[in-house]
Amino acid sequence: MAATPGVSLTGDRAIRLALLDALTAGAGLGYLAHQYREALVANSTAIGLGLLCALALAGLIRVMARALRRANSRVETIFAEELRKKPSPRRR
Repeated sequence: MAATPGVSLTGDRAIRLALLDALTAGAGLGYLAHQYREALVANSTAIGLGLLCALALAGLIRVMARALRRANSRVETIFAEELRKKPSPRRR
């Protein structure tokens, strides 16, 4: 979903759109599971391992994003402190 420039999604609207996306994805996956039932049963091990890897990758991305956010806040704090210490550029 691409956001329109200058328009921000807030609280309740964003949650409703996320739930609609989840419902659409669930309906699509349900349809595919119904159509390819035999293939799913025959390859359940490979599908399970693929899902496990996908969940592990999602967790790793979450941890990395959290670490980057924390590092960014530290860098912003350092910059703010350095800017406070800097003397005024005006002549005295």
